[in-house]
Amino acid sequence: MRTFNSIILVFAVAALVGLAASPAGAAKPKPKPKPIAFVASYAGQASTLVNGNTVTITATGNGKGALIGAGSLKANGTGDSSQQPCVPFGGTGSLTGAGGVINFTATPSTSNGCGDEGGHNFTVKAYLTITSATGKLAKKKGTLRAIGTYSRDDGSFTVKLTGALK
Repeated sequence: MRTFNSIILVFAVAALVGLAASPAGAAKPKPKPKPIAFVASYAGQASTLVNGNTVTITATGNGKGALIGAGSLKANGTGDSSQQPCVPFGGTGSLTGAGGVINFTATPSTSNGCGDEGGHNFTVKAYLTITSATGKLAKKKGTLRAIGTYSRDDGSFTVKLTGALK
């Protein structure tokens, strides 16, 4: 009988040790943050200044972005006009609204403006890497896809941004 009670005691202790070491008693891992969809549209004025094969680009506009609200877009960059019909460009910029600021960079490997035969109207495509954000999007990172148009004749541009921030 004593052996039988000893066996029951051993099983009871083993069960308690198993419960203490089980995942239910352990700290749960942090869930991964869910991506936040970002959509924005801006329109405004841009200028291009050509010096040899270097194009200096500035753009300012107004519009509205998800979570940051109505506000402005400002960007500066350079392009290489020796590459036709699609001029690669890079630079930096920001989207500002009541809900915060998103700072971004564009690189020539993922950004270009493709012009018509006369070099008057351009289709602009870029991937913008978020370098920092404040407000509602503080500490969020990600990439925004920018698709738009630019008229060299009157300087007008439109752009739509889409992406997911983490």
